[in-house]
Amino acid sequence: MRGFPAAHPSLAGHVVDSPKVKALDDQVRAHRSNWRPLSSSLSEGSGYHGLMTQGQGLSAAQLLTPGQRVRQLANLVNGTTLLGLAVAAAAGAAVSKGPRGLVIASGYRWRIPYAGAFTLGNVVICRIRTEELTSNPALLRHEEKHCSQYAYCLGLPFLPLYFLAAGWSQLRTGNPASANFFERQAGLAAGGYVDIRTPKPAPHGAGGIEV
Repeated sequence: MRGFPAAHPSLAGHVVDSPKVKALDDQVRAHRSNWRPLSSSLSEGSGYHGLMTQGQGLSAAQLLTPGQRVRQLANLVNGTTLLGLAVAAAAGAAVSKGPRGLVIASGYRWRIPYAGAFTLGNVVICRIRTEELTSNPALLRHEEKHCSQYAYCLGLPFLPLYFLAAGWSQLRTGNPASANFFERQAGLAAGGYVDIRTPKPAPHGAGGIEV
């Protein structure tokens, strides 16, 4: 391959010494002197990019699934969440925002119902502190399933249906939860109930299975 012919010495000197070339060279040097590396705050995810990241994380934390949103709206429309907030206020409970669209009312003082925690709509009412409830995910999930039951029972009809199921369970097992459809669906163990319907091994030396 043929190379390019060498530039004429006099022509090269003329080009280098051109005022326009010198001005351009001065601009390049000035630009280089003003250049600074990107700040560590930008490279570490703060600044504008960091704001986007934090905003996206906040949105993800607050975002509800379609089912959770439907449950929240259904219990608001059917009035059970408002009833729960009214009961919580009357009983002197402290109300705070919970996960997945739930509302937690802690420090419930009334003796009735005789339960450590119960739900009215999307409001989980408990005698313990909010931190104790949220640190027990199994119990919180159990109560959350009751919130969903309010939604698909169209609100207040859940209460008589639940008491009928509890009465049926009491008659059949001597326990209001073991044969209660709603408690079994929410998870007996998670709610602190003993499933006396589950067969247990007979005592040592006895035959068969004790029920």
